[in-house]
Amino acid sequence: MVESNNLEEFAKTVQDRNPYHKKARQHPKGFEPSVYYSEKTKSGEIVSSPQKSNQINWKDQLESYFGKDADNYSVVEGTAEIRFWDMNIGQGNVERLYYFKAKIVSSKNQMPDDDFKKLLNSTKKIKPYKKQKLKKGKTYVICISDLQIGKEGTEQTIEKWMAAIPVIKEQIKALRKTEPINQVLFAGLGDIVEGCSNFYSMQEFTTELDDRQQQKVARRMIYTMIKEIVPMFDKGLVAFCGGNHGENRKNGKAYTTFGDNRDVMLGEELAEIFKESPAFKNKIDFIMPENELTLTFEISNVVLSLVHGHQMRVGGSNHQAKSKTWLANQSLARSMAADTDVLLMGHYHTFSVFDAGGDRLIATAPSLDSGSEWFDNVYGGNSTSGILTLVLGGEDKWGNIRVIR
Repeated sequence: MVESNNLEEFAKTVQDRNPYHKKARQHPKGFEPSVYYSEKTKSGEIVSSPQKSNQINWKDQLESYFGKDADNYSVVEGTAEIRFWDMNIGQGNVERLYYFKAKIVSSKNQMPDDDFKKLLNSTKKIKPYKKQKLKKGKTYVICISDLQIGKEGTEQTIEKWMAAIPVIKEQIKALRKTEPINQVLFAGLGDIVEGCSNFYSMQEFTTELDDRQQQKVARRMIYTMIKEIVPMFDKGLVAFCGGNHGENRKNGKAYTTFGDNRDVMLGEELAEIFKESPAFKNKIDFIMPENELTLTFEISNVVLSLVHGHQMRVGGSNHQAKSKTWLANQSLARSMAADTDVLLMGHYHTFSVFDAGGDRLIATAPSLDSGSEWFDNVYGGNSTSGILTLVLGGEDKWGNIRVIR
């Protein structure tokens, strides 16, 4: 019995005690703002407060729950889920809010993975190379494109990669007899790893390695080539742009930034390894994008642009027409790529070279993978795999274009 003579309180109490009365839900089921963390497992889950944007700042969310201890926790990459909730705010108006959920782990005393440490230690054992002043000369370019490590046929891709290293070394020795080549560029053109889902139908059933394994294998492969080939030159340069398979995707679409890309992350991991080596510290430079899809820089007096190619969606029915339109649009927009002499791209798994006009070259690098059923069904067959190499510099700006098969 209610001990009150307040009619409003009396009525409210009766209503609240009705076991069949269901309160209006304030948040999506399973996405109620909260945080859980187990000291035993050193892991947990975080659900964000309602957001008006479909982008989330996890740092702010961690600070709201953990305060000054927020730096002790981190969100596990690739675990984020999102839900939207249309809330009635009165007078027939609806406001859309977004909720995010992800796994969290302790970031205290985290160690890099063992493989990373092994590569780091192996470079430290190499005797330092003498620091040399870079003379004027040409650049030998090795294109690393569409390896898609982790997809079916990865073992064959590794075999082709390792077999290509001595062939490339012999080609360099032969070119040196007539060309003043004094530096090497490793041009990462994207899709170095496959990813595990959200890139095409049935991908989950054809992928051989998980994300961590893909990153580890790709890192070892490229590390091996760099370590073998850079000592042949006065200077080495590593530049990576991001591909579509490097994106973080949900429901088939990228949901983070252009710079948040596995291809770029791989390049940064290699930079950390080689920069810690006394032997390679002054021997290799690295160029990585901040939040751009295109990398443009000058090398051997040639303005070079690296781009994966997935962003070229207008201008024609084939990749040559699309890339030519894309390059023309860069000039109209006066972007960094406006003055490009040579454009290197991947994405289309086929080798092609053509003059884009105005003394400009566009080259598409082939993939090194062993093909796939998806590519067969879309294009009717697989193009010949290989590694595109070329020389930049001199009066002609480019030359000695070859695919190592």
